[in-house]
Amino acid sequence: MMMSDKGNISILMGTYNGEKYLESQLQSIASQTYKNWTLIVSDDGSTDRTCEMIEAFAKQCTENKVVLLKGPAQGFAANFLYLLRNPSIVSDYYAFCDQDDIWCDDKLEVAIEKLSSHPAPENQLQLYGSRTSLVNSEGEFIGMSPCFEKAFNFQNALLQSYAGGNTMVFNRALKEVFEGFPPNITIVSHDWILYIICSAMNGVVIYDKEPRILYRQHGQNLVGSNIGFLSKVTRFRRLFAGEFKSWCAINCVALDLIKSEMPVDNKERYLHFLNLNDNFLKRIRSYFLGGFYRQSFLETCAFFVMNLFRKLV
Repeated sequence: MMMSDKGNISILMGTYNGEKYLESQLQSIASQTYKNWTLIVSDDGSTDRTCEMIEAFAKQCTENKVVLLKGPAQGFAANFLYLLRNPSIVSDYYAFCDQDDIWCDDKLEVAIEKLSSHPAPENQLQLYGSRTSLVNSEGEFIGMSPCFEKAFNFQNALLQSYAGGNTMVFNRALKEVFEGFPPNITIVSHDWILYIICSAMNGVVIYDKEPRILYRQHGQNLVGSNIGFLSKVTRFRRLFAGEFKSWCAINCVALDLIKSEMPVDNKERYLHFLNLNDNFLKRIRSYFLGGFYRQSFLETCAFFVMNLFRKLV
């Protein structure tokens, strides 16, 4: 049963040569119980039938329900950032959407219900994310993403994202922050920077422990689920080799743009974070004073070790 209309939502989809799985995703969008949506697709230069499939889907929908844009052709992060920064896309809520997943019928309904019912002052940033059910290339269930239990705040956001971008739904106020960013800014990933900015401003961060999408795992995934011991070890080795430090440098460029508007407590935490590049004793002190952590205790310890070797900032 469809819920009462609580505002319009723009679904921001990035595509690139996605014809293999795109139809399933489009049909899951069409099946949403929440009907007040518009699908905005930014295609990053597909050479297969992706754009043709989007146009065919648009003809099945009512007029102006689907809009196809030409993306920047600079990779998935830049493609989603292009949609985030586009001031002509105006709605009450926004949802990121990958080209190869399958949404549960109530995905938008649940997200908007939680966002709209959460008490928040006018113009407060709001972000929703959820766990995912993992499926293989054939759509068969193979597991679930980890269930996080610790608080979702700036101290956590500086070290990790809390949910996949393909689960995220957020309000107009959060998008407006990105519209004010300079056109040459770059990001590591759209989900992580959304969590960082929202939490930096003490916005509302909602985590749904119930999966609302089927997250497809296949060889063409740009970002996988990163589960399993060997996967985590391999990833940690890359992070220790300097990958995470380079990511933080990119994130800090965005944070510097809003630093003057941050609440005082988060300004202090951000300063402690920057001090993780100082001398050995100051790095140890700042790590604890800043209260930085990941959702896994073992990973928090591993990142503390990285900090000892000046591998975070």
